[in-house]
Amino acid sequence: MIVQFLKIRMFIYFKKYWAVLIVLGLSFWAVKALLVPGFFSMHDDQQIARLFELDISLKAGQIPPRWVENLGFGYGYPFFNFYPPLVYYLGEIFHTMGFSFINSTKLVILSGFVFSAFFMYLWVKNHFGKIPAIFSALLYTYAPYHAVNVYVRGDIPEFFSFVWIPAVFWSTDLLFKTKKISYALLLAIFLAFVVLTHSLVALVFPVFFLIYVLFHLLSNRKDLKKLILLLFLSGFVAISLSMYFWLPVFLEKKFTLVDEILTRELASYKLHFVYIRQFWNSIWGYGGSLYGLEDGLSFSVGKIQLIVSFISALFIAYKILKKKILEFSFPIVIFVLLLLSLYMATFYSEWIWNLITPFSYLQFPWRFLLFTAVFSSFLGGFFIYFIEKNFGKLVAVTAFLILGSIVFFSIAQNFQPAKFLNVDDSFYTNPEDIKWRVSKMSFEFVPKGVATKISDINTTQLDIDENDIPGQPYKVLKGEMDVKVISNKPHSKEFQVFSKSFSVFQVNTFSFPGWEASIDGKKVKYNDNNKLKLIVLDVTPGSHSINVNFVNTLPRAVGNAVSLVTIFNLIGFGLFSIKKLWKK
Repeated sequence: MIVQFLKIRMFIYFKKYWAVLIVLGLSFWAVKALLVPGFFSMHDDQQIARLFELDISLKAGQIPPRWVENLGFGYGYPFFNFYPPLVYYLGEIFHTMGFSFINSTKLVILSGFVFSAFFMYLWVKNHFGKIPAIFSALLYTYAPYHAVNVYVRGDIPEFFSFVWIPAVFWSTDLLFKTKKISYALLLAIFLAFVVLTHSLVALVFPVFFLIYVLFHLLSNRKDLKKLILLLFLSGFVAISLSMYFWLPVFLEKKFTLVDEILTRELASYKLHFVYIRQFWNSIWGYGGSLYGLEDGLSFSVGKIQLIVSFISALFIAYKILKKKILEFSFPIVIFVLLLLSLYMATFYSEWIWNLITPFSYLQFPWRFLLFTAVFSSFLGGFFIYFIEKNFGKLVAVTAFLILGSIVFFSIAQNFQPAKFLNVDDSFYTNPEDIKWRVSKMSFEFVPKGVATKISDINTTQLDIDENDIPGQPYKVLKGEMDVKVISNKPHSKEFQVFSKSFSVFQVNTFSFPGWEASIDGKKVKYNDNNKLKLIVLDVTPGSHSINVNFVNTLPRAVGNAVSLVTIFNLIGFGLFSIKKLWKK
């Protein structure tokens, strides 16, 4: 009898959630490479090291983490003060559950594929139904740029942005449909997640979001005032929720090398525009982005994605001629957004890039391929919906199966890395490796004033050699001194010293706004006028306690307070809503 009951329950659940189960099942081919033991090669081969550094900072009691210990050539630097931390927080949750750093990173990638497909499904389902939504989720999962981000570039934060973009559009639709505060807050959370996942995606996403919202407002003039107030609430909460991160980024990046390194030299956007032909035919590869047509990685939108998108445009044009423009106004907006995203990736948009200076931080115009994947996948769902409405469900399902099979055979095989690596955590979490090899890969948040030099390929590098990497957290520059390390945390260091004469004591940490020093409990000024801008203290003869601590500046303190209050208010609203539902 129990077995029969379970069978009935399973049948009920499958009948209710069959479409979602299919969407999740179709994601398997995108993630099967994650089942191979070890890890794999990628351009941005520092994801696991970053998770490791976050773990160290959290366990040391630095909340929220801002300063990391080993990156920055062993001198530490404010990586998480400027780099969005959300995917690493997710990885830390998995690691806290007992998974290795490698498997935690794999689970982040798995989650990214699953939830991006899920939210695309929810978004399209609200407009066109289950079968078109499944097709959109399929196209989205197997968009070529999806594979490029994970298995070629290894840019996991940008990859995870695939999750939040359709989630934002889906929650926006729900807000306009229900006009409820709860959905305004849900939208706010997703908007904040965009900011906390990838700053550069968050920089350009408002352009698409505002066009999307404007269309909704023009289509819902009846409750315009209420909707505008709810949208302002969403924006206010999103800004407040993420303020602990974006406020220091905005006000303190001037103290780093980011403007010198991130927007110039080989990272200049002028070198990385996409040729139109590359949207259709771009050879798959594991190399880098170059000026011209000889790029080592693919900028393809996906042939099926482009075909169904432009056939959908023909369908829309046909209906417009039949004077049914209002019925198809929504797909028109999505098609316009697709064209905009394609345009912004090409040389033709260079005048806009030159005009809007902050866009230079994007570095690579082909980052707009993220948005082409979003809008072309949505139009794929519209394509199936149109066929279903005009030619019947059987024809629509047949088109789904044929096109879906083509996607699998033409794209799915690219969802694997160039090389698998038979390694464990120790390969990525060796502090000495992080201090040198990994640190050389990315150092744009090192404090301004640290000595730099020009490399053989005319790029800026720090004027640091491997023998400059510190072996301990301090160095006695002058005088005789006995030193005992009491505490050596990323954000807090304490030393007990006995100086036999006037001495000069160097803390092997980059100077940056927020570092404070004290001797015997009395705050003192330190000197950082040296090649590497390190913290240097004058110490008088005798026994002393030396403390250096990374404290909150005003932007960090304000951001932390506002975000914390917002979190508590959201939790309170959630508990109140649950209590209200429970009473019903």
